[in-house]
Amino acid sequence: MNSIIIGTAGHIDHGKTALIKELNGFEGDKLEEEKSRGITIDLSFSNLKNNDTNIAFIDVPGHEGLIKTMISGAYSLDAAMVVIAADDGIMPQTKEHIQILSILDVKSIIIVITKCDLVSRDILDTRQNEIKNYLKSFSNLEILRIFETSIKDKNSITELKDYLFMIKSKEHATDLVFHYYTDRAFSLKGIGQVVTGSLIGGSIKKGEKVYNYDTKKEYIVRSVQIHDNDVDSASSPNRVALNLSSSDTKNITKGQMLSKKGFFRAFSNVDCVMTNGEIFQNQNVVFCVGTKQLNARATICGEINALQFITFKFSKPVCLKFKENFVLLSNNRVIGGGKVLNSISEPMKKAQKMPILKALYENDFLLAFSLLKTFHKHGFGLISSYQRFALNHEEALEIALNLKDTFVDKKELNVYDKSAFNDISTIIINIFAKNKFAIISASSISNKISWASESLCLYVLNSLYENNKIAKNGSFFIDKNANLDEILESLDSKIYDILLSENFTPSAPYNIYDELEIDRVSGDNAMKKLTSSKKIIRLAHNLFITQVALSNVLNLMREMIKIDGYINVTSIKDKLNLSRKYAIAYLEYLDKFDDIVKDGMDRKFK
Repeated sequence: MNSIIIGTAGHIDHGKTALIKELNGFEGDKLEEEKSRGITIDLSFSNLKNNDTNIAFIDVPGHEGLIKTMISGAYSLDAAMVVIAADDGIMPQTKEHIQILSILDVKSIIIVITKCDLVSRDILDTRQNEIKNYLKSFSNLEILRIFETSIKDKNSITELKDYLFMIKSKEHATDLVFHYYTDRAFSLKGIGQVVTGSLIGGSIKKGEKVYNYDTKKEYIVRSVQIHDNDVDSASSPNRVALNLSSSDTKNITKGQMLSKKGFFRAFSNVDCVMTNGEIFQNQNVVFCVGTKQLNARATICGEINALQFITFKFSKPVCLKFKENFVLLSNNRVIGGGKVLNSISEPMKKAQKMPILKALYENDFLLAFSLLKTFHKHGFGLISSYQRFALNHEEALEIALNLKDTFVDKKELNVYDKSAFNDISTIIINIFAKNKFAIISASSISNKISWASESLCLYVLNSLYENNKIAKNGSFFIDKNANLDEILESLDSKIYDILLSENFTPSAPYNIYDELEIDRVSGDNAMKKLTSSKKIIRLAHNLFITQVALSNVLNLMREMIKIDGYINVTSIKDKLNLSRKYAIAYLEYLDKFDDIVKDGMDRKFK
């Protein structure tokens, strides 16, 4: 079934709510204050359907003081009915609402002239010309049709209704990630926490988990409803209600963003482009996105082709997505808006940032990726490609694979510039220059270089081997003039000598391997041989001590019991100058002897 979301827009008292009531019988003004004042204060939701199409209506307030509420309702629309009273014509809130629709890219506009029974034909013709001329200044808006209506003329309402059923929904990213802003949150007795909102991306199924990026809580979706009907799943675009199950749902409110866990990261600084209006340096604004309103301060990065590129600093970190539309308010009036370009904050200078922002604005991802990899000398990740570029991983990888002088780690989703190869090559060559007995692998180099993935390290190692810079034996790499068997033969004694020299405070195996510049597999094999021969004893996961040192420390501990009558962690630490880790390990080993008894935290002779 074709599902579309249509909203109203227009000046106060031009008949938006009355029009919805004529279309589907729903009276949107349910609050007592709304009825007494004769205006819509909050968003109201209803629907209209036939066999082929389900229309979700969002009726928004027209009062100038409720502009934030209007924006919250307009962000998810497929089309908008701009309602203009025939007797008034275009009014201030009509203009502001049209500006918001343009900023939010609600391109499909149906003009509904109401109260046509109150004016003459000449005035109606004048109104049509005024409307067409005014909309010409909004190049991204298209007037689908202009309707002349009156609630006293049922045929005019029927004609409008028939046309609405013919409208097709705009394309939505249904194959990407579930993306949902709450516009209402409430608890129902016997049901629990319920949220409603417009599903603007992806889909959701009953039983799936969703993550609230504002409360940092994960919930299970107990049930899904579309227009009061229970369904197993819902896809965008749709008005959707979710019944959420969790031990903690009390902090769910309007304006929060739900998605799948791990797809978004929150940042306090976000780079954007102004597509409507202008702002000045350090201006404080209200940044409206989805159903959120956020306080922000603007820093101008630069201007290209009359477009302002701005970094907004928020009062708290926020999760935003590439090309997400936003509206800016100042003193509760719309001053402009635009699109999010870089939702992942990076410490760039303006000169570095501007070419990247321009490429992102133009959807030139190949250039943007190229600039990003040059800036990130140690690689940049594609794991957040949905948030950062509105691309899935496969799409992002396909672009990255077309970059020149680049290594793409498909498994870890990292993109590396050729300068990273040179850095790793230098580190490897220096290892062998200092230690002819080093044994390294892709894994050991990756552990040594925190920013380098194992795949990248293997690529560099193989390149050095192919250029006769180092030698290779299976998965190990050694100095080109070295012999692996000879290195392995001497490895046991080198490890043993280090442990012996460290006496009662031996290093963890991996630290020894790093000191000797040996691969962990080779090191572990040597440790196993030493353990099997009883030259070293394993006391804990990462604690090995020589048999000689262990005998000495046991003798000292027994001597302490003879003198003091007991021994415990504190006395060992103080008298042997050991850390708690070593003291506990030696005490637990002492417990294995039959002549030792444990008395609370103390050890004594039987």
